[in-house]
Amino acid sequence: MMRGLNWFGNGGCASFFGGYFSMWHYIILIGVALLVIGIVTLNKKQSPTNDDTLNTLKKMYVNGEITEEEYLKKKNVIERK
Repeated sequence: MMRGLNWFGNGGCASFFGGYFSMWHYIILIGVALLVIGIVTLNKKQSPTNDDTLNTLKKMYVNGEITEEEYLKKKNVIERK
């Protein structure tokens, strides 16, 4: 009995890697995984951490740019995030 090709392109036979995925499916999966990792890494680099924000706030307070009351309010907001 002759098998037809399924959407994997191999007629339902096991591929080189022992499953129904062809080499192209693995290459695409690896590419998508690398893309997701890259996006997550970029997002982490772009968002400042709470420590950086608190240090900036402390400098503003020490330089007299904001009052103690403003400093404490803003510090509470940052620490809640």
